[in-house]
Amino acid sequence: MVEPDKRTRVLIVDDHAIIRAGVRAVLQAEDDMEVVGEASTTQEAIDRARALTPDAVLMDVRLGEGNDAGGVDACREIRSELPNVPVVMFSSFGERESVLASIMAGAAGFLTKNVGPEQIVEAIRTAHKGESILDPRVTRNVIERLTELTKAAPEPGHLLSDREREVLLLVTQGLTNKEIAARLYVSPYTARNHVIRILDKLGLSSRTEAAAEAVRLGLLDER
Repeated sequence: MVEPDKRTRVLIVDDHAIIRAGVRAVLQAEDDMEVVGEASTTQEAIDRARALTPDAVLMDVRLGEGNDAGGVDACREIRSELPNVPVVMFSSFGERESVLASIMAGAAGFLTKNVGPEQIVEAIRTAHKGESILDPRVTRNVIERLTELTKAAPEPGHLLSDREREVLLLVTQGLTNKEIAARLYVSPYTARNHVIRILDKLGLSSRTEAAAEAVRLGLLDER
């Protein structure tokens, strides 16, 4: 049994009560999770994040009728005021524009609502550890959109060493530090240091941003 003060405190944001109830049931069934609050609108999400300072936020992209992407606005505001609180975006759809907007707003990752309960739990755990996640089903759409947006961008090749560019490409492929280490025949510690240096050199804060930068650098075209 995980001690109460060691549990990951989660804020659930969705404009449908039945979805909030379902997610709450999934998370509360985990010893290391605690749902500390719920919100159904953009402003409620921001206000409750301020008041509760959760360990993670699970945020619906659309908060309202039509094509309102109020969740993205809430994510941006929360990440601006509470940079240590990761936000995992959650949507019935995986349109590349919504995913890209979420990433640019500072989201730690993006899940579609057809994932299983275990994937929701694991995504929140991963985000709480400071890592990033993307539902594999939407990753290709994101890469395609980023490629479209960055075709004319210059390649700042002087920023990274050949090894760092190689590591960045593997990060883009979704490999963990341990998997990168195995692929390059180095220690996990060395792989981790490579990733840290890459993020530092490029002024990035997450592996998701690093994947986007790999597209801008043209690394996907080198495979």
